[in-house]
Amino acid sequence: MLSGGGARAAYEVGILKSMYGGRCPATRGQNPPEVFCGTGAGGFNAAVIAGRLPGQYPSPVEYLESLWADEIPREGRMRNNRVYRRRLDTLQFFDIPFMWRRPLKSWLLWFQDFGLIVPELIGRTAKAIATLDASSWLDLSIWHDMSPMRRLISESVNLGVIRDGANEQRPQRLLRVIATERGAGKPHIFTNADFNEEDGYAAILASCALPIIFPPVKIKGREYMYGGLVMQTPLQPAVDAGCTIIHLIHNEPRHAAASDEGPSARDALNRTIQVALSATLERDLESRARVNAIRDLFGKVKTETGVDVESYLEPGRYRRVQVHQYRPSKPVGGKAGLLDFTRPAIEAAIAAGERDGAAHNCAESGCIL
Repeated sequence: MLSGGGARAAYEVGILKSMYGGRCPATRGQNPPEVFCGTGAGGFNAAVIAGRLPGQYPSPVEYLESLWADEIPREGRMRNNRVYRRRLDTLQFFDIPFMWRRPLKSWLLWFQDFGLIVPELIGRTAKAIATLDASSWLDLSIWHDMSPMRRLISESVNLGVIRDGANEQRPQRLLRVIATERGAGKPHIFTNADFNEEDGYAAILASCALPIIFPPVKIKGREYMYGGLVMQTPLQPAVDAGCTIIHLIHNEPRHAAASDEGPSARDALNRTIQVALSATLERDLESRARVNAIRDLFGKVKTETGVDVESYLEPGRYRRVQVHQYRPSKPVGGKAGLLDFTRPAIEAAIAAGERDGAAHNCAESGCIL
């Protein structure tokens, strides 16, 4: 299970390296994973792994690491990363090597952005004056172009392999990517069969579409956005898929520490998102611990009285599972938080995940056993 978190999802790559490399104590002697669940950037990570065949070179985790370390921090020869491009970015004109290589494209993109943004801002201003409501100005998605990530997903995720992973074979590669249906406010779980050529890439992009920052993604007439709003840690989809041992990788610390940086709107937003995501995870884990406790109690009742109370439960949904947790001890990523896709920040997050995975301790991590 891979949680969302934007650029901080690079931490998950380090944990996966320690798990697949045999250095994580909790995974030694276990069979390879068969179910991959993810939200947001964790959904992208899960889709990349599920789209690689066992034994394929490079291995799924090696390929995923190469994407984060070598591809995501840049967009070809553009100044921007391969997740989003800032529109009307005038700083590109001061990047001499970039302007020397692609001067015409720089000006073309800038004028295209101008033609898109200016009419939108004029419309928002007119609406704010007419309705005395300036809330539409809070939507920052118009300033971010997600086409770099759309290309990254289409180049790195194999939809055919994902669809084949649901066949009756071993090892299976079941995939569950979570998105939030806009308007309804409920989770939508994309499974292997949903990753067709028409909608598969859009499903991953929708799961990553953080509200206010990125625009929602339309699929079959409905709009979807960041799955972490309703299911930051997709525990139940993993249980429904038949999992009995779950390895949950979250890139936010268990206890949010106070920021050492000066107060700013960006810092406040990052801190608010961090606290909200951590609180959601804690509620999910507490619920799963209660289910395990109830199952243990039902077992005692059956032993002492002969009454099979478990027969009244929905089959399979409330099974007893183990949940191993992997979380950083302190915030990972750079100063820009969720959107810091700079190479140093990504490399530091991967290294932190690799160290934490190798040093995993179930008692200290609060694993549910």
